[in-house]
Amino acid sequence: MDDLLLGIDLGTTRLKVSAFAFDGTLHHQSAKRHTEHRDTTGAWQDPDAWWRDVVDLVRAVRAAAGARRIAGIGLSGRGGAGIFLDAAGQVLVPPWSDTRHAAWQKRLREHPAGQALAPYATALAAKYLWLREHRPQTAARIRRACHAKDFLLYRLAGEHLTDWSSGPDGAHWPTALLEAFAVEPDLLPTPALPWQLAGTLTPAAAEALGLPIATPVAVGAHDGICANVGAGATRPGDCAITLGTHAVVRAVASEPIADANRFYGLPPDRHVYGGNGLMGGRAADWFLDLIGSPEEERTAAFARMDALAAEVPAGAEGIRFLPFLDGQIAPRHRPRARAVFAGLGIGHGAAHAYRAVLEGTAFAVREIFDQVVGWTGEPHRLRLTGSGARSPLWRGILAGALERPLDYSDAAVEGRGAAIFLAVALGIHPDFDRAADAMVPVVGTAEPVVSDRAAYRLAFADWQRLNRTVET
Repeated sequence: MDDLLLGIDLGTTRLKVSAFAFDGTLHHQSAKRHTEHRDTTGAWQDPDAWWRDVVDLVRAVRAAAGARRIAGIGLSGRGGAGIFLDAAGQVLVPPWSDTRHAAWQKRLREHPAGQALAPYATALAAKYLWLREHRPQTAARIRRACHAKDFLLYRLAGEHLTDWSSGPDGAHWPTALLEAFAVEPDLLPTPALPWQLAGTLTPAAAEALGLPIATPVAVGAHDGICANVGAGATRPGDCAITLGTHAVVRAVASEPIADANRFYGLPPDRHVYGGNGLMGGRAADWFLDLIGSPEEERTAAFARMDALAAEVPAGAEGIRFLPFLDGQIAPRHRPRARAVFAGLGIGHGAAHAYRAVLEGTAFAVREIFDQVVGWTGEPHRLRLTGSGARSPLWRGILAGALERPLDYSDAAVEGRGAAIFLAVALGIHPDFDRAADAMVPVVGTAEPVVSDRAAYRLAFADWQRLNRTVET
């Protein structure tokens, strides 16, 4: 069949719009990096700019599709972004990335009815409560609270919905919690399954995108769920590692695990455990920013730095890098931790430092991975996702640091997860397990280099000593 499935992935750093054949083959992908704003209130992004970029990229992908029909749209989006809309659907408050709402989040978690909420749901409600306390006039105008993906869904289909794992981790928000904090039920998005159809494009969205009004839109899921599904790591015993903006480890289990960090549920009955290396994947981008590489030349710059760093031996000739550009939350919670270079000498250059950035992120992932394996056991299947997975050098470094082979596919994993849910919604496949089996290509496997094993073990031990030395 010549029809295409459109996956829109609204990540923390970039927007990606991808078109897939029904067998999962990536037909075309367009991407754009977000502009991040900073002022006295902190860092934030503009949701209206997201929407303008969606329009531009969908039109670009549609043009690349030629005569092929877009059968539907699936969504993936960053977790933790709270957008607040007025009665007309206009943005009142853009998403912020600081912790000003932390006290409210703590109070929600301490409430008996709030303990079962997914973390993203707690954050969304806490941000609204913070606004109600500190900006009451603005809060009085809020009619809809959305995650990033839900905001796009509302713009596309006019429906105020979220997936279970971004919402209450189930089919309903707990009434006792809403009543305890005086939150109107209609303020929060209605939970739905990722493979449910939310509806079709509104007339305004159809005109903007250049697509028929009858184009169906699926609910989709946040990007963590979509990364696992898009990598084919859906069954208990599967594990996915993402090198995106963050470096994240997510393992699937069939039963709850006591004293483990449960990220969220994979509906209807599975559990995802893991840890997040904040800004770990962004570290390579940050390094190129640091040395003055223009964003529009970023793809070529990554390839150039990879080639240079590949000439540096494993262990980066003694340079170590702690990738805590925005603190650490796993396997230990150290919000004030910061990035560190150590071991720099007169003989080192940019290639050594860049390799140290890739290795330092890989070692941070290794610490998180070891903790997750302690909870869920050795994975049956280990898949690598995210923009960092496109780098042969970084893939090899991570495989060496983990001392395990890593299967990887292409650069559209989260978008493919959204397309897989869409395929189920359209009846192309009966469930997401079988859809993933049919639609996820394994392009290759990164194998640890045996001759580098000793160097990585030595460097990892050295990295851990440095991390203990600067611990805050």
